[in-house]
Amino acid sequence: MKQKNIYANDWLQIHPYTTLQPSDIYFVELANRLFHACTTTGLPEALRKKLALYASAYLEDQISGLQLWQSFTGEHQRLYGTMLPFYTIDASYYPDEINEEDLRFLIWNTWQKAGITSSYLNPEDTRITNLAQSFYSILDKAYEEAPENPVLKNYFASFDSETDADRKLTWLFGHTYLTEPSMYPYINHVAPNDRFIMPTGPLALFLHEWISILSDNTDWKAIKGLFTEEPVLPPHIAAANEKIYRDFTEGTDGTSIVYLNGYGELRRFLVDTLHWQDDDNHTLPQMKAHRNFILMTNPAKGILLAKDICEYIADKNNPMYDHSLAQANAFRLLTEESLCPPDLLTYCIRNGLLPDASLPEGKNTDLVQKNLDFIARHALLYYYRGD
Repeated sequence: MKQKNIYANDWLQIHPYTTLQPSDIYFVELANRLFHACTTTGLPEALRKKLALYASAYLEDQISGLQLWQSFTGEHQRLYGTMLPFYTIDASYYPDEINEEDLRFLIWNTWQKAGITSSYLNPEDTRITNLAQSFYSILDKAYEEAPENPVLKNYFASFDSETDADRKLTWLFGHTYLTEPSMYPYINHVAPNDRFIMPTGPLALFLHEWISILSDNTDWKAIKGLFTEEPVLPPHIAAANEKIYRDFTEGTDGTSIVYLNGYGELRRFLVDTLHWQDDDNHTLPQMKAHRNFILMTNPAKGILLAKDICEYIADKNNPMYDHSLAQANAFRLLTEESLCPPDLLTYCIRNGLLPDASLPEGKNTDLVQKNLDFIARHALLYYYRGD
């Protein structure tokens, strides 16, 4: 065998224990074979190691009964009607075995989240396809001989104590082969309780959603903070939100969204429609520098404001929509944090208002259009699913 580049400690870092299990030696050696098969030019060694480790852990998951991969693909199926984003699933795909399409997604997910490319990584990049083929040829053989890891079988089905539950949730949140890429930039800054309010993984699932898929054991409901109830707004705030919604929709003939060209139109809407006081303490003078605005209302939440993105939204009621600018910028709404408020982005996706969104340089419009919501979840995480 070639010189080792991946060691037992590297493997343990993506596992929920610190003592090597009998099966671990095999998977470390497998990860090294995968690493040496990863000859894609331009990839840093650290990323090549991650790709090899994650692909090895993916096989371990499939044969050991961890059910992490099946949880992801099953939830993707529930949300979008297919088991994977981007890649066509045909009769040769076996959900409980290893698949080249799985590896393509695993490679893309890891590579995209690594932040080493200046633009969004095309899921159909031939480098991904070629590497997935190389990995699959190795894993297909390993599938017949690799040992199970009994520690991982039904790992999330139960827990022995609060300490054990905390260990399992910590690992699931940001240290598995499937969730570590999304949390890597944030993991050192996340307080323990923040794990429960930050979505993680390719589908930006909250921990209580992950656990609900992985286990039907109701004992998890006893873990403080994991299953949080929706906060109840104080009566005066709820009443204020309802009044904003009522004034808004009465002033727009029932429309819940308006597009305003410049600060002058924004100020007039706030004063004439929402009946805010006409002075600088109430009419958002800090917005004067922005070129256009979107206001959207909801009876439970009141009102949201977005700025400088009207040109990208193909709403028949939006006079500022610009096809050429949308072609160049609409994709940014799906991937740039805080550019578009979550409720507005959801509204645009559900109502087909982003038909120009495509990969940078106008590529793969069809692929993007079929995966708009997934792309937003994957890229924005809390900034799409948070409230």
